[in-house]
Amino acid sequence: MGRFDGALAGFDAIQLGALAIEAAVARAGVPPEAVDTVNLGNVVPGGLGEAPAKAAALRAGLSPGIHARTVETVCGSAMDALVLAAESLLAGSAELVVAGGMESRSNAPYLLGPRFRRAGGEYRRGERLRVKRGGAYRFVFAESPEEQLRATEIIDPTTYDGLFWPAEKKFMRQYALDFAARRGYTAEVVNRYAAESHRKAAAARSQGWFGDEIAAAGEVSADELAPEEVLQRELRERPDDVASAYNSSTPADAAAALVLTSARLAEARGWRPAARLMGYARVDGPASEFLATPVKAARELLSALEAAGRVDGFTIAEANEAFAIQLPLYEEAFPGMDINVHGGAVALGHPLGAAGARIVTTLLHAMLRYQRRRGIAAICYGGGGGYALAVELVG
Repeated sequence: MGRFDGALAGFDAIQLGALAIEAAVARAGVPPEAVDTVNLGNVVPGGLGEAPAKAAALRAGLSPGIHARTVETVCGSAMDALVLAAESLLAGSAELVVAGGMESRSNAPYLLGPRFRRAGGEYRRGERLRVKRGGAYRFVFAESPEEQLRATEIIDPTTYDGLFWPAEKKFMRQYALDFAARRGYTAEVVNRYAAESHRKAAAARSQGWFGDEIAAAGEVSADELAPEEVLQRELRERPDDVASAYNSSTPADAAAALVLTSARLAEARGWRPAARLMGYARVDGPASEFLATPVKAARELLSALEAAGRVDGFTIAEANEAFAIQLPLYEEAFPGMDINVHGGAVALGHPLGAAGARIVTTLLHAMLRYQRRRGIAAICYGGGGGYALAVELVG
């Protein structure tokens, strides 16, 4: 995990995705040529070129005949990619799938568009920019560049495409502030939960507990956490803010991938799976309630598992910390469960399209470390939705 403009800024999303795929396939012990499908979440794909998921798969050494899809369900993208993998396996349209996500928020290009232009002197609102070709897919201003620049607005897609709900013209932060007010969560309470996330992540990194789930990117082989002095400065600057830099998920670059197959094929090939996907649930609703959707999805899933007589043994959960505001909610909803035992996105970072797979990966490794039989992974996404997955260790 690299922070925004940090340790992984030298890698684009496709490079990160390829590293995750290659490591996942190698560690799973399956032959690369046996992989028939790749699903990768990606939220800010501008400038990556055609078919980012396939490009990452090929860079990882998979077959040119691979079936690949890029999935965009905002922060739920990678978990959606996992669900699509499971559905393909159940339908028999795939046999061995790599699913996950990739994101380089640091390398997301700016958007320069006439739709967002301000009124200028010569270039009126709504007019096309006057450009000429500067290459096969590059353009330069044809005339009056200074005038055109003054009349043009530049959009940051990692913010606009990843954190802004255009239907209501609101950022996720505003929904978070409203949510905290409705729930009565104070900054003091939220900051206390955020401090625990930072503490747990720092302890886990110092003990090397993330080592088994990390694939090095060049010389980067550990999560990039904020130094304590930075955290304390953030806290001092906005002590009364329930959605500050200190207690909100950190923008991050990362990729994560898992290998999925059917029990039938695993047995036939002699592969030894680490875990079984028991089920999943997705809920959607108003954007204003997006922070509560992981809890709603998890409750729906656990209710279905209870009806099937398989609800016992859930003692650990990984739930995305879009904002630390969610942590008291998770604690209320899942009494007796250990939640985010090694910290969450507030400390580790939130890589948008890779987040869901990172959560599941971290959950599985924590289950193995602490010998927890069953666990829940959950995440929310902008626009008003959430996912939950249930997994159990095999053997």
